[in-house]
Amino acid sequence: MPTRTLDDRTSASDPGRITLSHDKVRVLTPELYEKRGLWGLLGMLSPEQRFWRTRHEEHLQHGDSRAALVVSIDPLLVAAYTDELDCIAMLRFPQELVQQYSLQPGTRLLTVNLYARGTTPVADLENGPASYRRYSNFTPLIADFVSEDRARIERRKAAIEEPEWLRTRALAERYLARHGANARDGRPLHSHKPAQV
Repeated sequence: MPTRTLDDRTSASDPGRITLSHDKVRVLTPELYEKRGLWGLLGMLSPEQRFWRTRHEEHLQHGDSRAALVVSIDPLLVAAYTDELDCIAMLRFPQELVQQYSLQPGTRLLTVNLYARGTTPVADLENGPASYRRYSNFTPLIADFVSEDRARIERRKAAIEEPEWLRTRALAERYLARHGANARDGRPLHSHKPAQV
């Protein structure tokens, strides 16, 4: 698939290679699919809507796939790990996903990350000891919630080594101890916005 919204000068070490389910994304971010305003009168999506739909497709195909863990089900919180900063982003999701995906604390999920260049991490992130110190922020998409590629997602989760899962859990516990349930909105379109910590 040709990349139309991402920077082709970089590539992920473990690209997701996962396809987007527009049906799943529509539930989480209906504003990407509703025809509104002048474009809606013409029966079309706006250029911004088309951009973000393409961006999410490319995000899952080319982004960096890493460990993610459910850390709470009330509220539903998911810790998404990045080895680039050696930290997690804490994400909050709608409560109905708990039953839909039979989630419980410790459920293993898969995040696919895109990165923003910069030297100083945004407010809810920090450089861990193994950080490459190349990025200031990342945008996690939880593949389990936005894709039907179950086999690919499960294969990638199985390939993630146990130390990464343990690191994700430890960082999540540390985050909760410091910041409580303050978390990013984990839905597509919002997961790049730092939590208020």
